[in-house]
Amino acid sequence: MISSEVGKKYANALFKLAKKDNLTDSTLEEFGSILRILRENPVFKNFLEAPQILDRDKKNLLRDLFEGKISEILVSFLTLLVDRKRIAYLVDMFPEFERLVKEDKGILVAQVTTAIPVDEILYRSLKQKLETKTQKKIEMTNRVDPGIIGGVVVVLGHKVIDHSIRYQLSQLKEKISQTRVH
Repeated sequence: MISSEVGKKYANALFKLAKKDNLTDSTLEEFGSILRILRENPVFKNFLEAPQILDRDKKNLLRDLFEGKISEILVSFLTLLVDRKRIAYLVDMFPEFERLVKEDKGILVAQVTTAIPVDEILYRSLKQKLETKTQKKIEMTNRVDPGIIGGVVVVLGHKVIDHSIRYQLSQLKEKISQTRVH
């Protein structure tokens, strides 16, 4: 929970800086590239996160690797994260930064969970309904989770629309448990 709150805070700050200079798209692309580098090079990631390595050495490495290759905003952001001992949260920052960039473009990301795979017609119909309801372009991903039993769960930004049978059963159980028998 703390990592997602830290991630949101710093992602929001980076978004504001990038937006001010009209660099949100390029910053998003560069940010994604940095995360790929960290995933492909665990030694590099461990170096940046290691408390026994001096911050000065971490920042020097970041500048040597990235200055002139990515925006100065992102280089400064990375060195700030090192100074604030927040570099380990970098991975948590990306989804929120990406969401902010897309939201700024009028795109909402929706994750749709169903108990079984949905066909293309139903998928397009749901996307259309969400776009009509939100008045925004929807970028939808589909996930299958047999645990919801049936129905659909839509996560739209920070909002959850749960029309699953699992949820309805839990609501019914709650009502039954609150019913007084005389």
